Amino acid sequence: MDYYSIVSNVLDENEIIEFLKSLINTRSDYPPGDTRKIAELCANKLSDNDISCSIRVPDSSVRNPKDNNPSFMYPSVIAELGNGNGPTLLFNAHIDTVSSGDHSMWATDPFLAFQAYGNIYGRGAGDDKGSVCAQIMAAILLRRAGVPINGKLIINPVSDEEANSCRGAKWLIESNQLLPDMVIVGEQTNNRIAVAERAVVFVRITITGKACHGAMPWVGSNATVHMSDFIQAIKKEVIPQMESVKHPYLPLTTISPTHIDGGIQVNIIPEKCALELDCRLTPGVSEVELLDSFDRILRRLSHNKEQYQYEIEVTNSEKGVVTDTKIDSELVVSISEAYEKVMGKWPEYTGYMQASDGRVFARRQIPIVIFGPGDPKLGHSPNEFVPVSQVIEATKILAFTAIKLLAK
Repeated sequence: MDYYSIVSNVLDENEIIEFLKSLINTRSDYPPGDTRKIAELCANKLSDNDISCSIRVPDSSVRNPKDNNPSFMYPSVIAELGNGNGPTLLFNAHIDTVSSGDHSMWATDPFLAFQAYGNIYGRGAGDDKGSVCAQIMAAILLRRAGVPINGKLIINPVSDEEANSCRGAKWLIESNQLLPDMVIVGEQTNNRIAVAERAVVFVRITITGKACHGAMPWVGSNATVHMSDFIQAIKKEVIPQMESVKHPYLPLTTISPTHIDGGIQVNIIPEKCALELDCRLTPGVSEVELLDSFDRILRRLSHNKEQYQYEIEVTNSEKGVVTDTKIDSELVVSISEAYEKVMGKWPEYTGYMQASDGRVFARRQIPIVIFGPGDPKLGHSPNEFVPVSQVIEATKILAFTAIKLLAK
């Protein structure tokens, strides 16, 4: 039976557009990132279309170090299609968004979806409610078309991604509520197929020198100056070494000093200085090697800690695990064939530049693709939008991928 034609015939573009608008109109911006209303919206849409689903709420012991918000504010949805007699494919996309920022920078209300010029505007239009919409609607099309799922398709509109996933994907995996064989993570890729992303490592360096009067700097040990020397050493020594490791679909490793805090007032030589570094490691670059290089430089510059003391703290890490899926894997081949069927050409592969929940699933060492409508450069920015055509195309590509993998 030609399920591709049946799926295409039951697709209702207006329904997809209106559902996406309802997602945008349901606020879930972090902070606080409360996903209770939008989780209910997604669950109702799925259950109204005869898809079994449940809302999963983290218990009170699940905490996120970024805030002290109660865990019940961060429910996720898990819905399922299929008989379970085969592989499990997971559609995962996050229902929380970042803050809208300064509303004066928006041409329209960021929390009221606005359609114009072939686009839908609003906070989360692309990041990530366009993908949430496409994944849910793809599952609904499969149900309406009567596609037999020999295995399991899980649809997971998930919370907390913008706050490091502790109450979302991480909790669901660690509590064995999600055990997929392969994953399509919905994120803004302009509907390109991303097969890799860099590991995220956040590091805090603290240098402790000696305070003294600002008029007599030679009496003390200026922690801010020492930190400046460390930053320059990273630029000259570490970055060139890390950039020697290349990947066909990703940028080079980046080490970005993003926040520095030193001193207490203008006429006191700073005793302490803290630096935060955003490190994005290309597959093949070792987190251990990175941290060892920091320690080596600090030990040398401090004359083996005689001139000042220092501490190196990792504040966020995926323990060196990254998404790096082979393009000849069944998942990549299947979504590529689905893409070709919808778009009329074979896709060009890419890497995902930001961070996604793919990094969480990578710990399971399973095939992962990152895919969804919207330009990644527009995420987190004012006047965010997603092209309607891309949402429609993504919906069909996702449905066709599930047919190729599971309708056997």
